[in-house]
Amino acid sequence: MNLDKIRILGSSFTEDEYQLYGFDRLEDPADAMRYLSHRQNHEIYRPAVNRGYQQHLLEDKWVSQLFLNALGIPVPKTYGLFHPRFGITPDGSPMRTPEHVASTLERHLPSRFVLKPRGGRQGHNIIVVKLRRGVDGSIQTEHDGQSMPLTTFLANLPNDAFGDYGGCYHGWLVQDYLQQHDFLGHINPHTVNSLRVVTFIDTNDEIRIPHAVLRLGREGSAADNWDKGGLSVAVDQNTGTLGRGVFKIRYGGDWVSEHPDTSVHFEGQQIPNWNSILDICKRAAATMSGVRAIGWDVALTPSGPVIIEGNSTWGLPVLQVHTKGFLTDETRRELELLGARFPDRPRPLPAALVALLVYQWRRSRGPRLMAALRERIGSTFHLV
Repeated sequence: MNLDKIRILGSSFTEDEYQLYGFDRLEDPADAMRYLSHRQNHEIYRPAVNRGYQQHLLEDKWVSQLFLNALGIPVPKTYGLFHPRFGITPDGSPMRTPEHVASTLERHLPSRFVLKPRGGRQGHNIIVVKLRRGVDGSIQTEHDGQSMPLTTFLANLPNDAFGDYGGCYHGWLVQDYLQQHDFLGHINPHTVNSLRVVTFIDTNDEIRIPHAVLRLGREGSAADNWDKGGLSVAVDQNTGTLGRGVFKIRYGGDWVSEHPDTSVHFEGQQIPNWNSILDICKRAAATMSGVRAIGWDVALTPSGPVIIEGNSTWGLPVLQVHTKGFLTDETRRELELLGARFPDRPRPLPAALVALLVYQWRRSRGPRLMAALRERIGSTFHLV
């Protein structure tokens, strides 16, 4: 490991970030400090920018859908929240049993619907289900090559899908499956491909859009998330023009200009209705003014953009990988007004080595040692 790499890793970056952002190609290691690390994001940026408890409204997808819909902002049609005790439809009817869900869906009978955890994130546990009418008139599901009655399928949903956000949100959102615009369906028809558009409310209360990417899913996946092997594609936030796409490091980290499953070339193409997409994100951001930075997931349908959800803890790497660093001079000045300051030089070598050792100890031996001490000492002392 060269000395510059040690200084960069010792300045809060991980090995994955070092590879993803191409720090090995930097002539000056100080240029790495234009990038915001994952640890800085969680420890400095988000606490300074998203201080309000309003961000919990975004975590609760059921409540946020009802809230945005009530304000006239387009969201997916939500049939209700399925939960054995708290299940309910938007009009107040119960949705506590598989039969309740079946009765609701029978009135609409969509060809497909989506189940997602009320507090899920990063595409975890999203289930896309096909529906059809059986020969006996019952509603049948098709999922993962299996066919069964809808009520049977719902009765066997996994019980371990609610661990995100500390397991605070229970139940499944039952939503319509969105039909996407032909422009995106041509590039990748296997998933609903969404845009991640970041809104930022500055200290003058102006809503700006500093970053945007298109996420393209892969064949065989229910979601388009980068963490699920999808592509992150650069988007010029001013024009909606697509740049190159990149896979996450764990999926190879390759840069491409065409979709690997369809061979459709997307670089240089312009997303339709781009101004409408920006407008809907700014309208949504204005309703959540207590959260300055939000990553909006937007689907483009034949009738216009639809906000799938908003995220106060939006993924930084999926956006930053397409830039020369999140911490531009302008961004630094704005963040300093909010109390967030970031170093502009890597740590000196001795300090970087110490920081790396401390970090590795905390990740490996530290938690095990503290657990052993607690077990041995019991409740005599309170160890922090």
